[in-house]
Amino acid sequence: MALSEFALERIRKIHNLSSIVNAENHREKLLQLARKHIDEIEQLYRKKSSHADIETGDLAILCFELILESGRNPGEVLEHCFDRYEKRLSQLLKEKQSQL
Repeated sequence: MALSEFALERIRKIHNLSSIVNAENHREKLLQLARKHIDEIEQLYRKKSSHADIETGDLAILCFELILESGRNPGEVLEHCFDRYEKRLSQLLKEKQSQL
């Protein structure tokens, strides 16, 4: 299980609150906030600020909200993505090693 039931429930509660606060164009607001967080994270990492990790966590929550907005389960999507990343990175590693 990629996300515990406790974490998933908290994400759902956050999403419910967010959808009330940002009732109109909720998905667009989430995307706008994600873009803003990416810019802030880049700036914080350049400054070597540990706060970049907190902002990255905020971005993760926004991403989970986007998944919920599509009616999907974030844990199930993560499991699918883990498999994709592991497969792709293993393939890239093999390609890199064959070039040496």
